Amino acid sequence: MQGSVALDEDDLALVEALQRDPRAPWTTVAEIVGTNPVTASRRWERLRSTGAAWATGTPGPGSYHAQCLAYVDVTCLPSAKTRVAQELAGDAHALSVDITAGGRDLLMTVAAVDLPTLGRYLLERLDRVPGVTGTRARIATRLYAEGSLWRLGVLPAAAGGAPLPPTRAATLDTVDRELMSALGEDARASYATLAQVTGISQPTARRRVDRLISSGAILLRTEVAAPLAGWPVSVVLSADAPAGRLHDVATTLARLREVRLCATLASTPSLLVVAWLSSLEEVHRFEQDFLQKVPDVEVLDRLVVLRAVKRMGHLLDDEGRAVDMVRMDVWQDPVNPDE
Repeated sequence: MQGSVALDEDDLALVEALQRDPRAPWTTVAEIVGTNPVTASRRWERLRSTGAAWATGTPGPGSYHAQCLAYVDVTCLPSAKTRVAQELAGDAHALSVDITAGGRDLLMTVAAVDLPTLGRYLLERLDRVPGVTGTRARIATRLYAEGSLWRLGVLPAAAGGAPLPPTRAATLDTVDRELMSALGEDARASYATLAQVTGISQPTARRRVDRLISSGAILLRTEVAAPLAGWPVSVVLSADAPAGRLHDVATTLARLREVRLCATLASTPSLLVVAWLSSLEEVHRFEQDFLQKVPDVEVLDRLVVLRAVKRMGHLLDDEGRAVDMVRMDVWQDPVNPDE
């Protein structure tokens, strides 16, 4: 296991430059961080090879016919939490898996191509895992903030902001899915590499990748081992807002510095917010800021992540480093994946 060495300011600046555009050419990245392209590329390779940072592509709302993204609370037998988390982390539909402290044992992000597939995963796969004693799924209706939009905050703020791309449900074929899988492993994969793994030409690979990104079928993001970047605490708040204010509240909360995820839900409570914090002491301060911004919102539940086991397809070690990847195939049958 790698030693627990915090990333320095140069590393963080490089990561943030790639957060702004995960596929930016090294000339652009080098200009942003004040170095040369060769040095920037070499430093990134060091971060990537040690799992301290990585660029990935995740299935976006445009890849689901019914935007079937769910946040699932899981309770387990006391002795089974780690085993269950590790088993579920191997599932293609389980994009993220966290072991949590609070009212539940695990929090999962689950995605599927449509509602029947989501139901099949929840009812015929998740509910039948030995050691699972209960589940509660809450389906997202809209994402207002998510990891591809979050920034480390070490570089001067860029002009404007890059909101989530408009969702236009795309018709994806086998080649598109292979491209998304390759970008999931490495969002900076060259068009030559993408063409080779899919058996298409480089110009075709470029056109298809551009379409996947513009349609919202794939969301590119640059990730970092949170504890090494100074964000070791992740807190999850479930809150309720008046129906007539839900959009305004979610928009306001999505702008908070620490917020990594803000989603409205087709359930009660109607909001899920995930924030990265620098210490446990910050939990109460963040909630106070939260309520000052939106005083008519009631926080009904809070969880603290004890261990992030998987984040958007990437398996993590205890320090948050990426050590492996599970293909995020939200189209496959969750019970008989080989069929």
